Amino acid sequence: MNLFALELCKHRTLIIGLLLVAFLWAAWIARGLYGSDPLLTLALNLGSLSMLGVVGILVPIVLARSLSGEAGGPLAFLLTSPRSGWAHVLARSGVALTTLAVYYGVLAGVSAWVAKFMGVSYDAWTPWAAWGYAMAAVAAPMVFLAIVYGLLVAAYRPGRGGQLPAVASAFGVFGVWGWLSSWSTQHLTFLQQIPIPHLVVPREVARVMGMPGEVDLQSSLRFVFGGIPTAPALVGLLLAALLAVVAARLWEEVEWA
Repeated sequence: MNLFALELCKHRTLIIGLLLVAFLWAAWIARGLYGSDPLLTLALNLGSLSMLGVVGILVPIVLARSLSGEAGGPLAFLLTSPRSGWAHVLARSGVALTTLAVYYGVLAGVSAWVAKFMGVSYDAWTPWAAWGYAMAAVAAPMVFLAIVYGLLVAAYRPGRGGQLPAVASAFGVFGVWGWLSSWSTQHLTFLQQIPIPHLVVPREVARVMGMPGEVDLQSSLRFVFGGIPTAPALVGLLLAALLAVVAARLWEEVEWA
């Protein structure tokens, strides 16, 4: 059994539970659309998206917690496997990112279908561009940060007080991450931008969203914004790559007890 399959087995409860939540939500939304009040279902869809989006953070949290306790558990042999550090890091990150990709893909796909059902007109690439942007800008760096944090705790097994520097460092990475995203958006304007999508919200749907009438997103924003900056997504990918290198190097440097 390879490392990827082992990771799937270790986290199967989380993976199945997360995907079950996504598919039950999709079934609930589908039932509401063909019921008596589709507009209410649209409002519930929009309202529940933010909550469901936050649920995805369970994946990096569980990943870090599992790795941090692995050195003293029954699966400690995985840490001393003869595979390279890169193999370990890529197996763990691969499972986490695949799970998040499917989870957020279901959310994006269902939301796009609901919008189309309600008469919202948009470019076909819009929901998948939003999905890819979120995966690059948020999910990827979160997963690799969780691996580095869990690896540090697993390797050195600090006491409660000794974990404070690790927690402070993690928050420091969040601070640098936010600053870099903001700075790059303001200063790296020469980078390629995503065009503002064509998105027209009909009057009935706009009223549910608190808007006075039909809204054309592209016409409303194109004179204010030239496009959607790709800098935060590029910063997220760069941070994920740097954290992956750090994790792989740490794995090979640590002498597991």
